[in-house]
Amino acid sequence: MIKGIYSAASGMLPRMLKQEIIANNLANVNTPGYKRESIFLRQLSRSEAARSKTESEWQTPMVDKKYTDFSRGSLEYTGEKLNLAIDGDGFFVVSTSDEEAYTRNGNFHISPDGILMTSDDLPVLSDNGPITIGENEFNIGVDGLITIDGEEFGRLLVVDFEKPYRLEKAAAGLYHALPEANPIEPEFTYIRQGYLEKSNVDIIREMVEMIASYRNYESDQKAIQILDESLSKTVNEIPRVR
Repeated sequence: MIKGIYSAASGMLPRMLKQEIIANNLANVNTPGYKRESIFLRQLSRSEAARSKTESEWQTPMVDKKYTDFSRGSLEYTGEKLNLAIDGDGFFVVSTSDEEAYTRNGNFHISPDGILMTSDDLPVLSDNGPITIGENEFNIGVDGLITIDGEEFGRLLVVDFEKPYRLEKAAAGLYHALPEANPIEPEFTYIRQGYLEKSNVDIIREMVEMIASYRNYESDQKAIQILDESLSKTVNEIPRVR
């Protein structure tokens, strides 16, 4: 009976995490380039369970892991020259304080110093370093070629990685490459100026998953209540039998 209580409680914890992830997906449904997250659950095999530390031999550990769905979002025309979208695989390369990072969010702006920046004020990189535009006329071609006042400045850096992606999600839609990530040259990838890639979050799908997860959580909660009542009744009746 106690085993049943712990089993039901073990099932509730991943549901709480799933609710948090779904809520975050819904909050970012309008964030350009956002990639939805989810979790998968699995029970450890007997050999893995034997190596896992448990408080008692009847507890079955559950593994829950977050993963990112890197499927492409649809492209939306904005007409704004500072909006860029990647039509195909790959990521924009930006500079952080300690290393390079990668993003699909092409909602850029120009800083007071005239540098092309992300919405979080990180410099967007080209093969010629940060892109200094200032108040000049500029254009970015489908091949990433940057021209400023008719003169070539460089080429927008776009990098892809071998799949499955070995990327770690950071704040604000940024990703850091893990040591095992292998960068590759993107193929059949084009830059669309005046477009933004929309989030790949499907609101209806997320709402359905949220309701289903909540129902499962409720079921485990009711199971705990029933088992707890049965256990309490058993404990109270044992002295009477004696």
